[in-house]
Amino acid sequence: MAGCRSGASPELAGPEYPDEVLQAKTLDIQVVRTETVISLTNTTARSFGKSRLWMNRWYSLPIEKFGVGETLELSLWDFRDENGEAFRAGGFFATRRPDRLVQAQLETEGSMHGLVVVKGEE
Repeated sequence: MAGCRSGASPELAGPEYPDEVLQAKTLDIQVVRTETVISLTNTTARSFGKSRLWMNRWYSLPIEKFGVGETLELSLWDFRDENGEAFRAGGFFATRRPDRLVQAQLETEGSMHGLVVVKGEE
C-alpha cells in the first residue's frame, strides 16, 4: 500500500533542487490536492515536453509531456527528493503527519515556472 512506504529508496532519488534556475513567471495552472493525489490541468495555450514537477522546492517527479487542456493526476507518494525520500502524503495508514503543499513549480527547457496551489492541505 502507498501509505505503508517509508524510508529512503536511493534508486528512486531525484535531482537536487536547481537553486540557480530562477522562476520566470507563474503559469495559469492550478494544483489541487485531494488527500494523497494532486491534479492539475494545463489551461495555458502552450504544450510542455519532458519536464519536472517540483513540490515545496524539495520533492520532484519527471513528466513526459503536458499538453494543452490535459489533466494530470499524480500521487504525491511518487515525488522524491535527492535522497529517495518520498513526499509525506498522508492517507489512512499514515503514521506521521502529512507534509503541507505550499509551492508547486514546473521546470521545463531550462526555465522554472510557478504553478498556483489552490488546496495544499490534506
